[in-house]
Amino acid sequence: MERLRVALSVRAPAPATPVDREWADAARRSADALAGAGHTVREANPPYSTSMMLTATGLWTAGTAADLAELPHPDRAERRVRTHAALGRRLPARRLPRSGARDRWRRAAEAFFADHDVLVTPALAQRPLPAVRWGERSWLANVLGNSRYAPFAAPWNLVGWPAMTVPAGVHSTGTPVAVQLVARPGGEGLLLSVAAQLEQLRPWQRLAPDPA
Repeated sequence: MERLRVALSVRAPAPATPVDREWADAARRSADALAGAGHTVREANPPYSTSMMLTATGLWTAGTAADLAELPHPDRAERRVRTHAALGRRLPARRLPRSGARDRWRRAAEAFFADHDVLVTPALAQRPLPAVRWGERSWLANVLGNSRYAPFAAPWNLVGWPAMTVPAGVHSTGTPVAVQLVARPGGEGLLLSVAAQLEQLRPWQRLAPDPA
């Protein structure tokens, strides 16, 4: 594989979002492995912005509204889902989410990737949430829980750029940890190659029983 310019970022895209130390360390170990293989690695945070995250959240609610409208009995959805969809229906009247914010983020991301080939981040910000009855909790509790748990994919989903998660060890609690790899549009093959190299450099521990 050719020598790549790899950016390592363990900062969450959303402000004031804590990142679990072991998830951040998994990203650092993966970056160190790539550096040991001859790639150029440096810490660099993408230019995340509040407007970008608000736009991603707006599209999330708008998508829920559109999906719910296709169901034969939308009134049977859980209260949290109906609340999410109701917010998504109100946003267009306020000219939200703004398409310009998505375009600005795309231009900022393109400028960032002018100096990098691959971005490495933690796949999640926190270890898996407790298995509780989330459907009985408020809409706000669900949104905050989801946003603080899994913020790293949202920026790249917003612009449709290729990204993938790769196993990167085991948390001290016994749950798997992983890293996210991101590349420019059309970089799917590159991401698969980097993932294959990481698997060779840091073999993935199989947690499920081997098939008989």
